[in-house]
Amino acid sequence: MSEGLGLLVRLFGFLLVTVFAGHSALADTHPTLEAADIELGEYLSSGCTSCHLISGEQSNIPSIVGWELEGFIYVLEAYRSGELENEVMQNIALSLDDEEILSLAAYFFTVGRDQETE
Repeated sequence: MSEGLGLLVRLFGFLLVTVFAGHSALADTHPTLEAADIELGEYLSSGCTSCHLISGEQSNIPSIVGWELEGFIYVLEAYRSGELENEVMQNIALSLDDEEILSLAAYFFTVGRDQETE
């Protein structure tokens, strides 16, 4: 299995865990778009879109456009805690606080919805 596909499979598995088990402390609070600063998320997104395509297209790096808030938050917290292993993503996640993660989650969720209506 290619490294990109393997990562995608692992991320999907973690998203399923999030939906059914709710392991994320921030996700457990049921974050909402209203609680997020989408403008901050857009500002911070350039750090993500240098690797993850804003078009939502898949490459060797999975798309993060359109992810549900809880799933996005869980994955970043899993990188932050070391549960998911990827040195680049761990460093990025460690540099973000909870508000920034929520803002990024809301921004990428919104971008995905905007693309669906075009």
